[in-house]
Amino acid sequence: MIELAKVAQNVASEVAPQWPLPQWVAVNPFWEQRQQPLAQVAADWQYNSGTSLLMSAEFYQQQRQQGNIDPALVTTAMDEHLQPLLAGKKMSPRWENLTRLVDKYQQRRRKMRWHDEVVFQISQSCGLFMQFPQRFQRHGKDTSLYQHWLTISRADRGIETLMDESDLNELFAELPDTPEALLEACRSSYLSSASDPALRFYCQALIADLLGWASSLSYQDRRQGSRWVFELLCIRLAWEYLVWQLADKTNRSVFAKLQNDFATQLECCQQRVDELKQQQQVLWQWQTAYEQSQLAVMRFAAQPAPANKPEIQAVFCIDVRSERFRRALENVGESHGSAVQTKGFAGFFGVPVAQQDKDGNQVPHVPGLLQPGFHINSKKTDSPGKSLLSQLFNSPTSMFSGIEALGLVKLKALLTGADGALDKAFDPSTMTIQCGQQQANLQQLADVCQQALAGMQFTDFAEQVVLVGHGAKHTNNAQRAGLNCGACGGQTGALSARVLCHLLNSSEIRTELSKRDIDIPAQTRFFAALHETVTDDIVWLSDDISDSTKVLFSRASQQLTETSQESATERKRRSSNWAELRPEWGLADNSLLFFGNARRLASDNPVGRSFLHDYDASNDDDASLLTQLLSAPGLVANWINWQYYSSVTAPQRLGSGNKLLHNRVCNDIGVFEGNGGDLQIGLAWQSVHNGEQLMHRPVRLQVVIEASEDAINKALNQAEDFNQLYKNRWINVLRLDERGELCPLNNH
Repeated sequence: MIELAKVAQNVASEVAPQWPLPQWVAVNPFWEQRQQPLAQVAADWQYNSGTSLLMSAEFYQQQRQQGNIDPALVTTAMDEHLQPLLAGKKMSPRWENLTRLVDKYQQRRRKMRWHDEVVFQISQSCGLFMQFPQRFQRHGKDTSLYQHWLTISRADRGIETLMDESDLNELFAELPDTPEALLEACRSSYLSSASDPALRFYCQALIADLLGWASSLSYQDRRQGSRWVFELLCIRLAWEYLVWQLADKTNRSVFAKLQNDFATQLECCQQRVDELKQQQQVLWQWQTAYEQSQLAVMRFAAQPAPANKPEIQAVFCIDVRSERFRRALENVGESHGSAVQTKGFAGFFGVPVAQQDKDGNQVPHVPGLLQPGFHINSKKTDSPGKSLLSQLFNSPTSMFSGIEALGLVKLKALLTGADGALDKAFDPSTMTIQCGQQQANLQQLADVCQQALAGMQFTDFAEQVVLVGHGAKHTNNAQRAGLNCGACGGQTGALSARVLCHLLNSSEIRTELSKRDIDIPAQTRFFAALHETVTDDIVWLSDDISDSTKVLFSRASQQLTETSQESATERKRRSSNWAELRPEWGLADNSLLFFGNARRLASDNPVGRSFLHDYDASNDDDASLLTQLLSAPGLVANWINWQYYSSVTAPQRLGSGNKLLHNRVCNDIGVFEGNGGDLQIGLAWQSVHNGEQLMHRPVRLQVVIEASEDAINKALNQAEDFNQLYKNRWINVLRLDERGELCPLNNH
């Protein structure tokens, strides 16, 4: 039998990080459990917290009735096993923590419920700890989160009064002073007979009560080597210990029920999870049929004819919103006699940089799993007025306080919509690029350019090459960073595009690249642009772009506006209205990640659902590039897909509720829905639902690769994290053959 401390540490380590709001990026909330089969994780979470990773039986029935599930994929057994779930004849067992059990026994109609008070009290304590960390330092070292909570809890006489329990203060005083001592006390008392699986289920259920704070603290643990998630779990366990002792001391009838029911849970928990897993099996069959039916709508062409030499090449982020612009730009180029080639590449364009902000902090512009190798300092400053507006609309300060501070002179701007800032980066001539403590040298910068060009698989160069990053322009949205570029750490792609263009236009860099057999024609120029995703406008970041190129991009923007359900005026209003609940749908309805020739994805397919990363297997003999693609953009796409997926299947726990009620917390570490409770993770309901129907269909990411099966298997074996996702059914992987047909892999 292993120690409770070891179990608690393991459970704490499985909490995925949540980035703070200024760098908020999409995260797969089950990332740290990717090495486990999805069906097992789903059953565990359903039992431990009532969190579902599947839609309801009614959902699948409705999708079949609406023709969204191919009847050929539905077996008689699937239909028969779904009927009891539709009739509600099967109950889903759920673990109940001690606080929930006591609430059920006592029926505290006139008192604060234990579960609600515990979550609220711990949440407020964490908020205080993160808001004012300097108050909890001793001799230059941070005190533990557990000790901070214990200190303020012992000093707070209000909890005893609120809960109407006269013995609480005494019990707080008797609590062990360290997490380890607390775990030992719990193990020696009411957990003495608990098996290893029971301890694990219990710890998972406890951490699920405060998953928002656990996710935020997990980010902090990874940055500074702390163990705050573990200590948060111990704090939650301390409340359980208190409730157990209080019942034993004050209410013997309640305590008898508590002992009996909790002992039954400890004994039967594994059996209950196995029952849930069996019950969910039919729903996973329906989910798979639903996903296969969605994928069948996507059509792939046979090998397309070679394209003409392009006059313009445009490299976009693989973001699903960029897919729409790529199609529009190619269509406009074809209709106006201009050969335009578009490419898809991760939006940080292979430039692993961080930028120093006005406070001296380094802001990464890379995917969340990567670390920046270079640091950029610039002379960029904001005007005083703009900085004031930014602070008012992007801080916990309310709109009403903002009006008071700015006075009536700003009332018109507030009513008509305060302009949302769109980061366009800075003039590259003002920057210095550092590697460590030294300025980056020519060899290091040429390495960055060489790797970026290799990833984009340039075989020749047009006279004009445009690197198009993207960003979202809207105001008063705590989750705004999540609608910027995920590959850029929740920032816009402007910095990455401008830096790489600046380097590739440098004669010194080109001379060095030519020594490495990379010859960029003298007439080729690289230009930077930014795709504003709410209005689909293009913001030019280079001054000397030709008028004809600007016209092509402008016509592509116009085409997207014409096919939208909103006018250009309405889309612009949406981007600048601080009261707007749905500034854009962002990456809603994403479902496909394609590594291959983007021209093979038929142009009449539904747009805005695909991450398109151009890849030519003929130029990747050893599958090393494919391995990199699976290990970087492949994981980012998984994070995005699973954040949207889980925000739909479990919006109460894995989403963030109503955007209207969002309040920023602790220097933008996260949001509350309202003024308390746990921190919220995932997406606001308005990001996945339009008020009448879902705007994101819950589909696991379908990864389609245009390569031989041997190459794909070789890349999978080398891309360990991605392979775990595939083997354990978090994603699906298919091969696209020469005929345009999708083939399952035989060796996995």
